[in-house]
Amino acid sequence: MIDVLLVDDHPLVADGLASALGAEPDIRVVAVAATLAAARAALAAQAPRVAVVDIRLPDGSGLDLLDPASATACIVLSSFGAPQYLEAARRRGAAGFFLKSSPTRDIVDGIKRVAAGGTAFDPAVVERETAAGRWRPLSEREREVVRLVVEGRSNDEIGRELGIARKTVETHLAHLYERYGCRSRAELAVRAEREGWLDLPPG
Repeated sequence: MIDVLLVDDHPLVADGLASALGAEPDIRVVAVAATLAAARAALAAQAPRVAVVDIRLPDGSGLDLLDPASATACIVLSSFGAPQYLEAARRRGAAGFFLKSSPTRDIVDGIKRVAAGGTAFDPAVVERETAAGRWRPLSEREREVVRLVVEGRSNDEIGRELGIARKTVETHLAHLYERYGCRSRAELAVRAEREGWLDLPPG
């Protein structure tokens, strides 16, 4: 029997997947958690073989639950299929990655493969990553610069908050524009928000 923990704060997603897994004779959903704190408690109490984890949770990132040394293998289940999400999941030791729009049968089969010691990554997401090229994660400093740009801060304000010179801020922005193909602060901010850059851990 494969014990599974579901971690998602959207009841429709969690309940739907729990129902589908409940129809499998060799899978048992031992807990459903809607927060990072509840998920950690369930991992400690239930020690499931597989955890299916959303990234965006009310109290933090589901990626913080991933631990390659743990006996629980984690599959990331996300609404976002941008390359940076797959890269971050792999870097944290995910055994699988599926979109919430993936066929339920594919997710169920993926859970079984991961429980048997394999991996299960949505081919469409992997193909998208291959076409776009591997995502190069933001450094801690770049993440702070992007956060402040998203908040609408000027270069002078960013420099004062981070304790760096305006010229250094401009250099960071120039590198970010070049790396991600952005032509302006506005485009950088829009992409960062739309693609959830600040939800991901720094490189």
